[in-house]
Amino acid sequence: MNRQTRRPIHRRRLLALLPAGALAACAAPFAGPPPPRVSIIDLRPTDATMFEQRWEALLRVEEQAGTGLQIDAMTAAIEMNGREFGSGRTDRPFLLPARGEREVSVPMRGSGLGMVDQLATIGRRGELKWRVEGVFLSAGRQIPYQGEGTVFSLRDTLRDSLLPF
Repeated sequence: MNRQTRRPIHRRRLLALLPAGALAACAAPFAGPPPPRVSIIDLRPTDATMFEQRWEALLRVEEQAGTGLQIDAMTAAIEMNGREFGSGRTDRPFLLPARGEREVSVPMRGSGLGMVDQLATIGRRGELKWRVEGVFLSAGRQIPYQGEGTVFSLRDTLRDSLLPF
């Protein structure tokens, strides 16, 4: 096989691989700006029945990209110590300034036994860890976010109080 005969074969192979490469590029994750950071400031009970609790979750939203963001709506789901605590949504639009922060109130609903379950879990584990995740809706886009932290750890508190320094 001479060199001229091999060229069309290589071109055909290259042309056959182009659509696959284009699909792979589309499937790659979009490397956009980082989503806003969200943390829980407070959870306030607003109503409780045997089967459902209502809460007002006060969340701190921090813009990290330095561009600012107009938020049209926001969803939030909270877990405490790995168990579902509640979920909710706010449709109140707000402006998140560049490198700024905003406190946002999100009405939430959860199981009526959720708090009892959480108190039992805290007693067994000796700590209270939280996780919040959801989606910001901004100009027709959905921007997922998640955050987590520890409110307190009995082990850390005891360790710190027993150390002489």
